[in-house]
Amino acid sequence: MSSNARAHHYVPQCWLAGFTDSGEKDGRLQQTDIKTGNQWPTNPRNAGHQRDFYRLSDPEKDPLLVETKLAGIEGTIAPILQRLDRERRLPDDDELGSLIVFMAIQWIRVPAFRPFLFNFTDTFMRDKLSDALSSQESWERTLQQAAIPAGAEGSEYHKMREFFQSGEFSLNIGNDWYLKEGFINAIGVMESLEKRHWGVVVSDAGDFVASDNPVVMDGPASERMGFENAGVVIYPISRHLVLYGTRTAISIPHMEPIDVARHNTFMMMTASSYVYSHRPDFPWLDAEGRIKTDAHLFLQATFAT
Repeated sequence: MSSNARAHHYVPQCWLAGFTDSGEKDGRLQQTDIKTGNQWPTNPRNAGHQRDFYRLSDPEKDPLLVETKLAGIEGTIAPILQRLDRERRLPDDDELGSLIVFMAIQWIRVPAFRPFLFNFTDTFMRDKLSDALSSQESWERTLQQAAIPAGAEGSEYHKMREFFQSGEFSLNIGNDWYLKEGFINAIGVMESLEKRHWGVVVSDAGDFVASDNPVVMDGPASERMGFENAGVVIYPISRHLVLYGTRTAISIPHMEPIDVARHNTFMMMTASSYVYSHRPDFPWLDAEGRIKTDAHLFLQATFAT
């Protein structure tokens, strides 16, 4: 891979291909901005990417190491996605194993994951610092545990406490940290996904859409959702096929048009910014449960609910 490769796909081209009109990387794709309702034609090469998103700054490492590794994984998964789209069936054990790895990595590689990880880490660090700075003694114990010598920069208790309480404290996190922590998180996601019972639903018309936040969960609104307690984990394979994982084995009957529209609405509501489809007039449900095909109306329907 050229060291000048700057457009890093956070949703892979091989996956986006499944939502084009032809099912190929050079097929036509419609991109919808769910924040404005604007739509425009594109293709997998020109969608779902961000400049230098996986680029490493560590001078000891190849700056494109992560992008290269991801490309290798995509090369393995692409035939599976194409085969399942063509045959419209449940993955076999080997295919499912590969898809679980792919889903876990997809979860941590999108832009939406980084604010989630930052907020979690920021809250954790603030709680730890608050406890450590609760007294001179607790601060000294913290320094000892961290092997920080007395007199080191930032070790003076009163100055550090004053700085922390001033509200000026903030984390400064770089790209390399997000990538490292993301892949560590992916291991836990894989383990959770492996415990689930998996099934598929089919749209014969090929009207399923996908988004820039492809791995989504649903469950009780009263609970904080995670891969362990979610009622269902949903991952669109292509415009014809959606993979779902539940905590207990269930079978979903044939999808009617209203069911496809309901899935599309959920993908729109959980997207970060963009929805991908093979045509602009894909079906979704308004607040009254009526099928609509004008994406501009989705903004009005969302605010009305």
